Amino acid sequence: MEFCKMKMVVIITEASILDNIIKAITDLGVNGYTVSAVTGKGERGIRGGSGMLDSLFKNVKIAIITDESTAKKIMIMVKDDFFENHAGITYAKDVEVDCRERFTSNK
Repeated sequence: MEFCKMKMVVIITEASILDNIIKAITDLGVNGYTVSAVTGKGERGIRGGSGMLDSLFKNVKIAIITDESTAKKIMIMVKDDFFENHAGITYAKDVEVDCRERFTSNK
């Protein structure tokens, strides 16, 4: 089996803007992603109330596997369009996948 090098872009942000981010990445040609509920602590403190259970589902992690060009577009767009008014971070890392066709963009 041959593996293809791709990028995984991870966006961690407020659940309240999830739908807007999904629409924006879809408009960039992303045809698949995974969303998980996350909690944690960052420069803006712990999300939620006084306990960890209070903060569940207030933050989300969106993982996207795509080509390098689309990965850069996603990271720039999310930073410019969402992170001025909302908490969040994006990062990318190299991954290898077994099926390039599954992870190519529609555009």
